Amino acid sequence: MMAKKLNRRQAHWSLYLACFDFKLTHRPGRSMGKPDALSRRPDHGKGTSDNEDMVLLQLKLLAIQALEGIQSEGPEKGILREIHQGNQKGNQEEPVAKAARELRQASGKMVRSVEWSEDNGVLRFRGKICVLGNADLRRRVVSLCHDTKVAGHPRHWKTLELVSRDYWWPQMSRYIGQYIGTCDLCLRTKLIRQAPVGKLHPLWIPDSQWDTLSVDFVVELPLSSGHDAVMTVVDSVSKQAHFIPTHTTVTAEGAARLFLQQV
Repeated sequence: MMAKKLNRRQAHWSLYLACFDFKLTHRPGRSMGKPDALSRRPDHGKGTSDNEDMVLLQLKLLAIQALEGIQSEGPEKGILREIHQGNQKGNQEEPVAKAARELRQASGKMVRSVEWSEDNGVLRFRGKICVLGNADLRRRVVSLCHDTKVAGHPRHWKTLELVSRDYWWPQMSRYIGQYIGTCDLCLRTKLIRQAPVGKLHPLWIPDSQWDTLSVDFVVELPLSSGHDAVMTVVDSVSKQAHFIPTHTTVTAEGAARLFLQQV
């Protein structure tokens, strides 16, 4: 009823009503008996408990939609094909493959147990695809859940959760930990969780020679004149060194005596 700036919804109704030639006529409430009677029937409930205990999104609907959206595309389709071929050839050294082969021989053509099953030649453990005896396939599966742009190089537990949704193999957590520990991009972009170190300061320069010394031992050398170790004393200024023959089992008292007598 007043001039003002319209929002988008009001502008939409303004354009829509401009297409019609109409006139608004006020009707008092006492003349609205029949329409009001239709909305106030005595047999209609008050609606106080209409919306109680209502589930808007039921779990079964979400499960059905999720199952309909699962499709093997791209690299994963090739991985499943190679896993199927590897299961057909078999692996004689993998303990899990031996157990699956024994189950297959005991139960017939298909593997059926509480945790193990076989579907179209693909061995499954608790519903997850088994990747047995092929290190390259395992590397490609982890790379698919870690190195791709969609995955975004997550850390150990997140990568393990992504891989374990569909795949399984023995000691999978250890394998994924070693893979992430050697990922070049993760190592180069890893956050440093330590306090920043201070600036480097040059060492103090001694006033005279043989004022500051460094002592080191070279031990377990071939025996020569009854000695198998060398005590090395170096001056910090002139870099002059004394080499004193000694033994590997020399004690602190013996080293002090050699230092007093030789240096």
